[in-house]
Amino acid sequence: MTTNSTPGPPYARRQWPAVATLFTVLGPAAAWLGLALSYGPGVPSPYTLFYVVPFALVAATWIPPRTDAQRRRRLAMGSAGCLMAFCYPNVLLVVWLVLWAVAGS
Repeated sequence: MTTNSTPGPPYARRQWPAVATLFTVLGPAAAWLGLALSYGPGVPSPYTLFYVVPFALVAATWIPPRTDAQRRRRLAMGSAGCLMAFCYPNVLLVVWLVLWAVAGS
């Protein structure tokens, strides 16, 4: 498998903001949906700082890719950021329950 090291045609580079915009909309929507579907109460404000990592992955999709490999990496980073934002409240709840169970015994 070879990677294309030359920049793509200009029309391919112009289409990238639509993908970045899609991830920018899906990131906060995934965070809200994950919070709405979790069994825990709302996320306390100090724990919202952990959303920085998923949103940083989503923000990295705005860097225009020059090669096909970079395009695939940016798509993977945006997808991972949305998935992390969606799963974060449930992961936080499981960690809290495990710590509660360990401290209670």
